[in-house]
Amino acid sequence: MKRLAASKYLKINRKASKFVTKPNPGRHSSEESIALITFVKEKLTNMPAREAKKVLADGSIMVNGKVIREPKYPIGFGDTIYVKPEEAHYRITAGKYGALSFEKIGEEEAKKTTLKVVGKYTVKKGKIMLRLNNGLIINGDNDIKVNDSVVLSDGKILKVLKLEEGAKCLVYKGIHAPEIGTITRIAKSNMLMDATVEIKPEKKEGFITTLDNIVIVGA
Repeated sequence: MKRLAASKYLKINRKASKFVTKPNPGRHSSEESIALITFVKEKLTNMPAREAKKVLADGSIMVNGKVIREPKYPIGFGDTIYVKPEEAHYRITAGKYGALSFEKIGEEEAKKTTLKVVGKYTVKKGKIMLRLNNGLIINGDNDIKVNDSVVLSDGKILKVLKLEEGAKCLVYKGIHAPEIGTITRIAKSNMLMDATVEIKPEKKEGFITTLDNIVIVGA
């Protein structure tokens, strides 16, 4: 994939070389993710591709607690990355206008993560499953709705954060990212428009954005 044609969400050096590795489709959309090898090459040490592939092949990179060796493995908002040689943890968060940002975090913080519920379905024997914004599938229940958030530790739900007026949210996509504010109003979708929310940041004027652009981060 040509660097100059890469998604605006990818915070990469567009003049470093002609091409950048395109992430595999799946858990994140190609528009909102980068390939793991791009993170290793450009976000860590600017190492050559050959060395970056060796780091992955050695099992030195973990994504959400699992060793990943596939160079084109997609990583995006909400993922937690552990780099063994550095003994360092990173969380992918939202930067300006929703560009992916990589934040170095501590070991304790890395044990928990807040993710948005983007899908819900029932399998055999009435078991309810939840699909989260980073592609993870976990067990759920009837009380958890799409657009709620869950706080996870070791794949288990510690807390559910409900989409409701008064909840605290992070805008992780769109022109208002990465604003944090309180939801003051929720407008349901109809045939003409998507669902929207009105948000009031602590020290700024309120604004309206689509529900798809936010993740609940507090009650």
